[in-house]
Amino acid sequence: MFKPLSIKLLATSLSIAWAVLIIASSWYYRDDLFQTLHDPRIPFQTYTQPPPPDYSDISGWLARPDKTIDPIAIKGGDVFVVSPTVYLGRGNWNAPVQEAKIREHFNRVALPNYVQPYRSAGRLYAPYYRQASLYTFLTNREDAQAAQKLAYDDIRRAFEVFLQENPPERPIVLVGHGQGGHHVTRLLAEYFSGALSQKLAAAYVIDHPQLLADFDTQLSKLHPCETAQDSNCVIAFGAFQPNEKIRARHFVGKTLVWQKDRLESVNQRELLCINPLVWNRSTDYTPARLHLGGVAAEGLDVDTLPAPAPQQTGAQCMDGILLLDKPKQKNLRRPSRFGGKYRTLPFNIFYEDLRVDAVRRVQNLIDKDVLPRRAPLLQIRTIEVEDSPITLPLKPIKKN
Repeated sequence: MFKPLSIKLLATSLSIAWAVLIIASSWYYRDDLFQTLHDPRIPFQTYTQPPPPDYSDISGWLARPDKTIDPIAIKGGDVFVVSPTVYLGRGNWNAPVQEAKIREHFNRVALPNYVQPYRSAGRLYAPYYRQASLYTFLTNREDAQAAQKLAYDDIRRAFEVFLQENPPERPIVLVGHGQGGHHVTRLLAEYFSGALSQKLAAAYVIDHPQLLADFDTQLSKLHPCETAQDSNCVIAFGAFQPNEKIRARHFVGKTLVWQKDRLESVNQRELLCINPLVWNRSTDYTPARLHLGGVAAEGLDVDTLPAPAPQQTGAQCMDGILLLDKPKQKNLRRPSRFGGKYRTLPFNIFYEDLRVDAVRRVQNLIDKDVLPRRAPLLQIRTIEVEDSPITLPLKPIKKN
C-alpha cells in the first residue's frame, strides 16, 4: 500500500512527465502549430480587405525621393524595391498597412536591411503594400493565392507611379526580397517585354525562385546576368544556411511562382542561381574571402551607415539554390525562435555585395550610352540693372 508521500511523488513525476511530453510534442509539431496559429480562419471572399495605400501621397511609401529636387541633380538611376514579408497573419490575409504597428515592422526590419542597401545606386522608391501574410506562403490554398494577387495589385499601382516619375535618361533597378522577389518576377513579365527592357540595369530576385524557362517565354527580352558588367539582365538566388534543409526543399518544390497571371508550384523545375560573390552562374565553390559583407541592421536609423562584416560566408550554386557556409558572426545566422525558419531575417547577409553591385550596374548602363542624354541644368546668372532716368531729346525729331 502506497504511503501519502509516495502518492505525492508519483503525482509530481506524472505531472513532470506530461509537461515534458507536451513540450516535446509542441517542439516536434512546431511548424504545424505555427501555421495553425496564423490561419486567418475566414474565407478570402468574405474577408474585409484593408484599405489600399495612396501612392500619390508620401504616406504610401516606405521610401521615396524628394519630388522638389530635379532628378538631374541626383547621380545614378531609379531603384524600385519591394520589401519581404514582415506580416505574419492571424486576423488578416493581407497586411493592414494603415496600422502603426505594421508600419513599424516595415521600418524596423525591411527598410534598414532590404531597402537601404540600394540608396547608393540612385533615387530610391519602396512602397508600403498590403503584402500577403506569411501564412499564405505556407499553404497553396485558393485563399492564399487570392491574397498574393491582391498584394501584387498594390505593387503594380506603385510601379506605375514610379514609371511616371522615371525620366528617359535614368536607368532602372528592380529589387525584390522574399515576397518582394515574388512580385518582381511578375513586374518583369508585364513591363519589360518591350523597349523598357533596355532601361533595366538589373533586376534582383532574392530568396524567391526564378524559373530558367521564363527566359524563353515571358522574359524573352531579358537574360540572366552572366558577369558583373552585364546589364538588361536578371540576378536571382535563394540562399540557405547549412541547417535550413527543410526550407530548401520547400523552395524548389512547393513555392508558388507567377506564370503570367497564374500561380504554379515550382515542382523541381530548373531555377536561376547567380552567386553574389562572383556574379555568375558558376557551380564552383566561392570562398568567404570574396564576401564583401553582411549587416544586421534591424532597428537601425535610416541616416546611419552600417559597417558591414566581411568574409562571413562562402557560397556555391547547386541544384538551383545558393548554399552558404555558417556565418562567423551569430547575428548573421537565422535566429532560433518560434516560426524562425519562415520569418524574414533581421539581417542581410549580402548587404554590401548587393550595394556595390547595384551601383556598378547602373554606371555600366550609363556608360554604354544607349539611353537619352539630358542637358545639364543651366546656371542662370542674375544681373542687377540700376534704374536710369528717361530723358527726352533736346530738339524735336524732324519727320521726313
